Amino acid sequence: MTPFDKLLQFLVKSWRLDIVILGKLGALLLLFLFFCFSLVVVRQVHLMSQTVNTQLDKPLMWAGRGLVGLAILVFILGLVIL
Repeated sequence: MTPFDKLLQFLVKSWRLDIVILGKLGALLLLFLFFCFSLVVVRQVHLMSQTVNTQLDKPLMWAGRGLVGLAILVFILGLVIL
């Protein structure tokens, strides 16, 4: 039996394992996209504060940074758990 045949046989025998790994990778991809989204939110808040000056500039910037911190925490937690 060739090494390629052994690899194919291993893949066919462990279909459940492949689905679990794909599910975990998909979840990590979604968490990474959430992190990217939080960075976009911070950028948009920064652009808004340059365009329109309001009293909510500082609280919104802190909220955006908090969202980035939360996204980092959730992504690291996802790496640990998954």
